[in-house]
Amino acid sequence: MDQFQHELKKVEKYLNSHKNFNITLAEISFQLSLFINGVKVPKLIRPCKIGDGILKLSINDYEELIKEFISVELSGRITKFVPASGAATRMFHKIHSVINHFDRTSLDDIRNKVKDDENFKSAYNFLININKFAFYNDLKLVLNKDDSEIDKMINENPINILKAVLFKDGLNYSSMPKGAIKFHSYEDDCRTAFEEQIYESFQYISDKKNDAKIHFTISEEHTSLFNEIIKQFKSKISNTDFKIDVRYSYQKKHTDTIAVNNKNEIMFDKDGVLIKRPGGHGALLENLDELNGDIIVIKNIDNLSVERLSSETILYKKLLIGLLSKTQKVIFNFLQSLEENELSDSDYQDILTFAEQNLSISKPDNFDNWGSEQKNKFLFDKLNRPIRVCGMVKNEGEPGGGPFWVQDDDESLSLQIIEQAQINMKDENQKSIFEQSTHFNPVDLICGVKDYKGNNFILKNFADPKSAIITKKSKHGVELKALELPGLWNGSMAYWNTIFVEVPKSTFNPVKEINDLLKEEHQN
Repeated sequence: MDQFQHELKKVEKYLNSHKNFNITLAEISFQLSLFINGVKVPKLIRPCKIGDGILKLSINDYEELIKEFISVELSGRITKFVPASGAATRMFHKIHSVINHFDRTSLDDIRNKVKDDENFKSAYNFLININKFAFYNDLKLVLNKDDSEIDKMINENPINILKAVLFKDGLNYSSMPKGAIKFHSYEDDCRTAFEEQIYESFQYISDKKNDAKIHFTISEEHTSLFNEIIKQFKSKISNTDFKIDVRYSYQKKHTDTIAVNNKNEIMFDKDGVLIKRPGGHGALLENLDELNGDIIVIKNIDNLSVERLSSETILYKKLLIGLLSKTQKVIFNFLQSLEENELSDSDYQDILTFAEQNLSISKPDNFDNWGSEQKNKFLFDKLNRPIRVCGMVKNEGEPGGGPFWVQDDDESLSLQIIEQAQINMKDENQKSIFEQSTHFNPVDLICGVKDYKGNNFILKNFADPKSAIITKKSKHGVELKALELPGLWNGSMAYWNTIFVEVPKSTFNPVKEINDLLKEEHQN
């Protein structure tokens, strides 16, 4: 019996005694095969650049695209989808490190370590600017202190301030979802990331009744907190013309993944329980599918700015939505013609030219020699797919994936968003291509998920399940290999039609660590 069969027998026995286990044997078998045989490594041909895979909109395009957007918006076709299940723990990683270093210290002691330690530099900047954070008044309230008393605490025992922000007896921010953190202060209000996402939505997804549809993915443990925030938000806007349809879902338990050791043996914990881990944002493909949406805007929970600086963000959302709708109309007309199957050679050439120029679809070498039936089948298959319009920002050293021309299994080229973790960086050629990228992915997607007959696509049919990522992790001090499902905008959308569009840097304002909220984009 080979290793694969041996491991499957072992886990099959386990599943037989755990009837309510979420992951099926078939899924475990597929995941194990990826660990043993390896995941699919994309073959980069070249980075996408302006005029070669990335479209740069002209101001002359604006009027037509905005007109198209208005038609889409008023019809109520748009839903916003915000992955928001992550906890805020990473935002406070550096501050946690300082707390773990000391039980008691002074601000001077922290200042003296700033030059040599990024964690202390972060904690120091946080402390001396604490009154600039939107949650400052909440902190004063929970500590029952005024400004002068807070200043005294910061100078004499700043660790207590840090603990009051992070832990249960205070604001408990390190255990909250990132969406529940108060990001922005306004004259008469302080907004959490959840609330700011909704306010932004009013600017480009409200229908003719001023109703906006927005869907968050959250962790089950944060449901009560989320519902309370939304309840209070609805109360805030009760006297306005705006209405919201806010819904939420959880990441599916059956999308969890197994873990293996360095010998690719399936791992169990000390109590004999099969170890499983969340499958990453690629697991949200099912949540996206279950929306039964039409045009879906995908945006990360922390990519926000204060209202006064959001005009370009709003403009480009409208332009990208308009571009998707305009492109859909052409595709749907072509598909209708292909279905009727009464096209001339010049008609086929017109469709192919559109596909090449607007969707970056490669023309087969011998296309011109094909008969009408073969041409019809090829074009119909290529066009009858979900479509995404993806904003891309000029690369200025930000981490994250980028847009590339990738060679597919059939040797045709397609546009893909590729993360560094997917690449064999030991291959100097692939490393060089990756490092030549001029743009990166800010997660700014407009997705069309209905076909030309108005039916929803089954999105998993357009994913590449082998485009997963294997990472090294540890659990209770034990090294393991973990599997992340194909990323939501990576392998999960591998076979979508794709348009990359350059968007301004001003549309990308993430909050990866707490002091990012001190940047101009987050201050009023």
